Amino acid sequence: MLDAPLHKVQRATRIQPEPSPPADLPMTTREETLAKARLVFGSRLAGPEERQKELESRSQMIAGVLVPPKPEEPDNCCMSGCVNCVWELYREEMEEYLAKRNAANHKMMEQRTTGQATGMMAQEAGTPSHVAVSMDDDGGGSETNWVPPPKPDTSKTTTDDPDPLAGVPVGIREFMKTEKRLKAKRTAAGKHAETALDKDLRASVWGHG
Repeated sequence: MLDAPLHKVQRATRIQPEPSPPADLPMTTREETLAKARLVFGSRLAGPEERQKELESRSQMIAGVLVPPKPEEPDNCCMSGCVNCVWELYREEMEEYLAKRNAANHKMMEQRTTGQATGMMAQEAGTPSHVAVSMDDDGGGSETNWVPPPKPDTSKTTTDDPDPLAGVPVGIREFMKTEKRLKAKRTAAGKHAETALDKDLRASVWGHG
């Protein structure tokens, strides 16, 4: 046995570890500030495209009009005059919501008048959901036994709605008006401020009062 050749032991090879993936590039100061602000202030500080996609996902198609959801009053305003103030965004979204809702209401009234409305759209406001709105809905039967619903009164419109900002405090409403005038001045001047405050424009707006 001593004369037998020893088994060759295969030399162990050291496997080099795979290099770790490169770390994410550090955010700029502005990106870091926006990221922190979004954690505090939520989706209202999202970019225009992100915000638009969020609203579209929650919108409803009514009489061929895409109506966005009714915006909720913000509770996270810092009152420091931010360029993209949450109250200014709220006002813009409320104006769009009212415009789309009124357009959908007018569209439904037109369809009722011309007989194009079907199902729930053909009913007058306040009509119980169990009331039949067509001959098919009442299970059929003789046409002579079915009395069609009365024609809607087109003289009544839904544009005379109460002020949607009635519940907003007077101070906030004046603040919103100021932000609207300030935004108009920025647009007219062709400026897109990157800072939180624009002292020159803001002073002129407050002086306009």
